[in-house]
Amino acid sequence: MMSFTIENIAGIRSGSAVVEPGLNIVQASNFQGKSSFMSAIQAAMGSTGHYTPHPLTEGEDSGTVTVQVEDESYSVNITREHTNTVRSGNPYLSDETDQLCARLFAFLGEDNPIRTAVRNGADLTAYLQAPLDIEDIDAQIRALKQELATVETQISDAQEAAAELPSVQKEVTQLENELAELREHRNELQNETVESTQREDTLSDQLSSARSNLQTVTNTISQLENQIERKHNQVEDKQSTLDELDVPSEISESVNVEEKQQRITELHTHIQLIEDLYHANRNILEDGDLDLMTDVSRTVSGDEIACWICDGKSMKAEMEANIEQLQDTVSKLRTEKTALTDEIAEFEETKREIKQKREQKERLEQEIKQLNAAIQDLKSELQHNSSKKEELEQAVSTLVDKIAETESQHNEALTDVKTEIRTKESQLEQKRTKLQQLDEQKADLEAFRERKSEYRDDIESLRNRKINTQYELKDEFDTAMTEIIDRFAPGFDHAHFDIKTDVQGEVEGFELNIARGGQTTTVDALSEGEVELIGVAVALAGYRVYDVDDRVPIILIDGISQLASQHLRSLTEYLEDTSEILVTTAYPEAGEFDATIISPTDWDVVSDNKQTAT
Repeated sequence: MMSFTIENIAGIRSGSAVVEPGLNIVQASNFQGKSSFMSAIQAAMGSTGHYTPHPLTEGEDSGTVTVQVEDESYSVNITREHTNTVRSGNPYLSDETDQLCARLFAFLGEDNPIRTAVRNGADLTAYLQAPLDIEDIDAQIRALKQELATVETQISDAQEAAAELPSVQKEVTQLENELAELREHRNELQNETVESTQREDTLSDQLSSARSNLQTVTNTISQLENQIERKHNQVEDKQSTLDELDVPSEISESVNVEEKQQRITELHTHIQLIEDLYHANRNILEDGDLDLMTDVSRTVSGDEIACWICDGKSMKAEMEANIEQLQDTVSKLRTEKTALTDEIAEFEETKREIKQKREQKERLEQEIKQLNAAIQDLKSELQHNSSKKEELEQAVSTLVDKIAETESQHNEALTDVKTEIRTKESQLEQKRTKLQQLDEQKADLEAFRERKSEYRDDIESLRNRKINTQYELKDEFDTAMTEIIDRFAPGFDHAHFDIKTDVQGEVEGFELNIARGGQTTTVDALSEGEVELIGVAVALAGYRVYDVDDRVPIILIDGISQLASQHLRSLTEYLEDTSEILVTTAYPEAGEFDATIISPTDWDVVSDNKQTAT
């Protein structure tokens, strides 16, 4: 049950009503507030402002509608700001997708966008895909692809780390063994030292430190030179690839894609028309009841038949032969359609290859630029270390000269061991740090692979979700039309959606096709009531596909005066089980209904000679 309290909404200055589960009929004459009550329900639900302004009474600056649902209360305020109306408060539906789904597929008033589009013969694609557009599935897919590219880079780094790990571990073990031997040798030399002056120790330590620093700088210079050489080789390889890359300046626009797509559509229509003509006439000729359709004269040479269109007489065999020629025409049209489709696909593939080559060229140029910048940085660092090496060589030479004057051959050996120990300790620390980094990268490899699989699954799921939803809309519309035709027996055969796709198979839109008497027709050839039934079927397809019954517990039907009284009753019976609550409008002359009757007798409504604000 929902209880509504209304003030200055559309044509209702003040009023209240309760809608019960099941069918509710707002029954009254014109200008009594029936449609305004429907607008008030939409305002309380939060679906106004989508495609049409919020419904504030003309001449008023503010209005309010409150709905009580069990122990929860929802209130919406509408105020006028200059020429616009603005909504505030807490509507029943707070999520924008829920609001939009209700507006398009559940609130089927006369100004419902889908009913209006069907009535005007307009494109329905934007309305049917509006909930998908809010989610912006394509943007989600692009973001996931960026994440996927990042994790693929991480996987590549982790795989390189795993491959390098054994050799680094071997180097660490070798350095640890060498260091243990050097320390043991140092201890032996120290035990053999009988006398040593403080000055000798100081000079020895200084020389050891200088040599260690010199060795470190020398190693650094060697590494920098190797890095510079490797990057020069990379630049040469990439420049060679770039020089060999043939990138066309611009593709010749020799293929008018739009014109050929239009021709394909025309061919499709011609093929379908000729096939329908072929099957219809073929069935008439093969049917045993030809006498019901036309005059048949049976002779020894064959049946002579009066044409049911022009009344001319022909032999049955001649008519059959003429009809079979239609198949040759269809075959030629299909051949032309296939050739056009292949030509468009080839054109699009050429454009894609050119785009890929241009992107490859830009990527190579950027990578070469980055490598050259890195080379310059490495050369600067090399120059700095070369200067430092010269300074250390001079310092070592000076210390050697000083020590030569005072220390013995034994102390020289001890100094060499100390120098080598410090160098090995520095190398071991660097290798252990690198080993830890490689080990951490390898440990993350499986997690990266799982993340990559998840991204791929998410991308595929989003793609399938969008495509499946689009084809579900087609199937649900077919189902709804079948149900409506069985129930109402309108003057047309059927209506269905044709899904238009691009050359990659992506859905571009929906095309409404109506069949009458075995031929395609338009809404202009239908009665107003038949057009409204098609509009309800389209909305019902969206209602089912987007699970609108889980979003809002109410369906509104208004402004279908084109339906006869018995058809209006049949429509409410058809929709009554679709939603928990169904609210519709009716005139008093429609008679009695087995429903909750809402009478606007006590409402204060805008007088007949005034217009309500939208």
